[in-house]
Amino acid sequence: MYKQALNKLRPATRVLNDILDLLYPVTCLVCGDRMQNGAHLCHYCRDHAFVRSDRGGMESEAGFILPDWIVVQESLWEFDKGGYLQDVLHQLKYGGLAALGRALGRSLGNTLLANSLLIPVAGVKLLPVPLHPARQRKRGYNQAELIAEGAAGVTGSEVLNGNVMKRVKKTRTQTGLNAQKRRKNLDGAFRLEDPGRIRDERVLLIDDVITTGATVMALAQEIRQDAKAVGIATVARA
Repeated sequence: MYKQALNKLRPATRVLNDILDLLYPVTCLVCGDRMQNGAHLCHYCRDHAFVRSDRGGMESEAGFILPDWIVVQESLWEFDKGGYLQDVLHQLKYGGLAALGRALGRSLGNTLLANSLLIPVAGVKLLPVPLHPARQRKRGYNQAELIAEGAAGVTGSEVLNGNVMKRVKKTRTQTGLNAQKRRKNLDGAFRLEDPGRIRDERVLLIDDVITTGATVMALAQEIRQDAKAVGIATVARA
C-alpha cells in the first residue's frame, strides 16, 4: 500500500519540483547557467574559472611560513581577492548554500587522493575548524564541516565531529587584522575535548581558506601533542 501511494505521488512531486525550478532556478555563481545538481558551481567553472594552487613550500602571500611539523598543506585554488572565488566562498559562508560546501569538499577530496603524503587517505581523520556555537546557530551550519563531509565522501576518511574540538572563545572576525593581531585574537579560542579520538592518528585540519595561517595554527597547537601527524587542507590559499 505504501509503495502504491508513493508511486501515485511521484508525478505530482516531479511537477512541483519543475515549478520550483522555474520560479527559483539554481544557477552557477560564476557563469549564471542553470544547474540540475543544486551545487551552485557548474563543472566547467569548477575546472576552469579558478587558478590551481601549485606553489611549492609552505609560504603564503602574507609571508607566513608553516612549521616543519605540519606535514602537508594542500589547497585547491589561489584566492582571488575581489574575484569569482571570493564571491563563491562568501556565498558559502553567508548565503545558506550547504550543497556548495559539500561540492567544494568533493573537489578537495579528489586533490587529496592525488597527494602521496596522505596515502592511504582513508586512514586520515578530518577535523573541520569549529565555529563558536553562537556563530554557527546564526549561520545555520559550519562551512568547514560541509567541506570535510564532501571530502570524506570521496576519500573515505572519517570526519571528527564537534564533540572532539570546541571553539570556546567568540573571536572577532579576522578580516582586516594583521598576522600578529590574528594570533592574539585566537589565543585560547579552541579546546580539545576528546584527546582519545586523535591520539596517534594522522589529522588533517579542514577550512575554506588559509590566509596568514593563524586560525589553523591555533587549532594545530591544540592537537599537536596527541596526534601522530598534523596537516592542513583548504579550498583556497591566499
